[in-house]
Amino acid sequence: MNSDIFGNLREWRRVIELLDSLKKCKKLDKHQVGLARILRYGQNWRLLETVLEYGKEIIQPTDEFLQEVYHIMINRNFYLDVRIFAVQTLESLLPLRTKNRIKDQNFCETIVVRKMMDILNSQEPPIFHEVIAKSLEAIRKRQKVGISK
Repeated sequence: MNSDIFGNLREWRRVIELLDSLKKCKKLDKHQVGLARILRYGQNWRLLETVLEYGKEIIQPTDEFLQEVYHIMINRNFYLDVRIFAVQTLESLLPLRTKNRIKDQNFCETIVVRKMMDILNSQEPPIFHEVIAKSLEAIRKRQKVGISK
């Protein structure tokens, strides 16, 4: 899982082709270190949006990847659409993390859910509040019914 095969992120077209290939082969899980690095890089909207969209396909999310998605969600320096993508990715991945019973790691779902609730009480655009509320509802429903994707 420690594989970072993406190389120079300024060559974004090549990176997106590689991401497409990994998605088709269902090998994104094995490259979460590199996916997290792309999110940390944050300099290319195409890469950010692609990683967040494809990230929903991950079966066993790592702490490192989830933390980078979380940082995008809470960072007001990112544009609204990418923050919305981050919320939707977290909505998809948090229940999987619980389902797979990943323990003894630093990333905490409770902190993410609390932060989402804090966002609802903060000054953010109404569309962002709507997305957060919808995601919180979906996360809670999955937790009640037994988690399935």
